[in-house]
Amino acid sequence: MTERAAVQVPCVWHRDLLAELMQQATDQRLPHALVLSGPAGIGKLRLARAFLEALLCQQPQAGLACGRCQSCHLAAAGSHPDLALVMPEEKSKVIKIDQIRDLVSFFSKTAQYGGRRVALLSPAESMNRNAQNALLKTLEEPGAGAFLLLLCDQPSRLLPTVRSRCQQRQLGAPDAAVAQAWLAEQTGSVDSARALLAAAGGAPLKALALEQAEWFANRDRLLGQFLAVLEGRTPASIAAQTLLQHEPLPLLEALHGWLAQALRGQQHDDKLAPVMERLRQRAGDKRLLMLAAEVQRARQLLQSGANPNPALLMERLLLLLAGVDAMAGAF
Repeated sequence: MTERAAVQVPCVWHRDLLAELMQQATDQRLPHALVLSGPAGIGKLRLARAFLEALLCQQPQAGLACGRCQSCHLAAAGSHPDLALVMPEEKSKVIKIDQIRDLVSFFSKTAQYGGRRVALLSPAESMNRNAQNALLKTLEEPGAGAFLLLLCDQPSRLLPTVRSRCQQRQLGAPDAAVAQAWLAEQTGSVDSARALLAAAGGAPLKALALEQAEWFANRDRLLGQFLAVLEGRTPASIAAQTLLQHEPLPLLEALHGWLAQALRGQQHDDKLAPVMERLRQRAGDKRLLMLAAEVQRARQLLQSGANPNPALLMERLLLLLAGVDAMAGAF
């Protein structure tokens, strides 16, 4: 008996959506290009891979790839001739125009297995303007059997000309109870799952990745750096250097999640509760709201490939919380 290939399956909260997409394909109502957008860390990539593998499978079962046919084995090995995965190359934050030209060439060919030619662009917003423009011809004239799936965390960064040529589906974070139950099963702790989800803004896969970050165990000390600057105990430049001993983007994403919880009057992380309460008392909700907005802008800058100075960026956030408003908006 042929060994079963390790095919992708979606997260539990995306099973109904996958079934809906597969029914569209069965009914021949699938668009030639689909944008799936939503917060990072909710499982969009798992859903996309499961869908594309099922589309190529020669005998899908219950809406999933069978794992036994030749197509499934080729897809799992990354060598299926009718499947293209387009992502930023190693050490790059952007999908380059040459990668899109290769994709255009891929779609110009006939499917080798007589069915569809499918491709995944992820994250699609990492294409620069030239790369997006190079994609337009394929979106306008996709060819028979072509299907392009674009994954986006920030669909607003796609050109209107690209968005208008694709069907769009907006995905949200899963139900909190479902996400917490799933994460508790992964981590073995309900309390840990609750704290991780609070830091990850409700995104379960992002939360699971946070569990592996060594700084997360010391999150009260790191959040305490903001309090130390606010209370005048530590200069902003020194606190910024302490914070930047860790990767800035995951740290800022967690900070945004903590601020959002605090501003809603919620606290799902017992370890952070005393520090966050002192921050609220000292700074007030208005300043915390301003900080949350600037943290979001800083995250977007780091994700955009603009390469801002992380030390200056972090110091400005600390100064904003301390009341130095002139520094805000200077990213």
